[in-house]
Amino acid sequence: MTNIQFKTVGKVKIAYEMLGKGPPLLLMHGGEADLRMFRDAVGYLQKSFLTIAYDQRGCGQTVVEDDSAYSLEDLADDAAGLIAALGCEKMHVLGHSAGGLVAQMLALRWPGRVDRLILEATVSLADSKRLMQDESMKERMKSLMAGGPAASAEFFATPKYVAEHPEIVSRLGELRGSQTPESFMRRMLALQTFADVDLTKIKAKTLVLYAEQDRAAQRGPTERMAKTIPNAKFEVYPDAGHIGIVQFPEGYSKVITAFLES
Repeated sequence: MTNIQFKTVGKVKIAYEMLGKGPPLLLMHGGEADLRMFRDAVGYLQKSFLTIAYDQRGCGQTVVEDDSAYSLEDLADDAAGLIAALGCEKMHVLGHSAGGLVAQMLALRWPGRVDRLILEATVSLADSKRLMQDESMKERMKSLMAGGPAASAEFFATPKYVAEHPEIVSRLGELRGSQTPESFMRRMLALQTFADVDLTKIKAKTLVLYAEQDRAAQRGPTERMAKTIPNAKFEVYPDAGHIGIVQFPEGYSKVITAFLES
């Protein structure tokens, strides 16, 4: 993915890559990544959709005028502004992990900008805030980081996958290296900074896609979110970890395409 373009939305100069043709599909990456995480999936999705993968505020090549704090609402507004700047009324939206939090907020704040919604490897906004502020979860993440790149890759993929695809360790390291420690901390704070929301007000037809071996976004909260959103379908992808869309880009793309074309 090297055809990077830029659109200015407010004080944010958003880096994005647009590939393919068909109905537009906005791709929102996870917490410690950038648009490159969708590189392999786009290879399949662009056959059916105009894919727009972009770097969220504080990530990748997107540039912000200042280093001030921001909120989840700001991230959603950035996405809505990008959709408008690209000349579209609305797009299908896929949010992975932290990108799924942004996607939920986008669907609530800007319902007219979202066609169909895919929430992948993520939990509800309320459950996410609770987990991110839980002290045991913070200690767990510190321990995970102390274990080094291989341990992190095994957590976000699966030990079996890492053993069979050792290159995933360096791939994840490259994605995480796109953020400075300061920008990462601002981003983590933003993902916890938002007003109370009501997911029953999401109007978009929604797919909640759970990875069977996901140890970050667990099944209970994920399935509960699917039951809360009025027009949501819950589906399980077998054998995948938290980064299932990176592990199995062709399989995930088939599931995504089937939902969006149904």
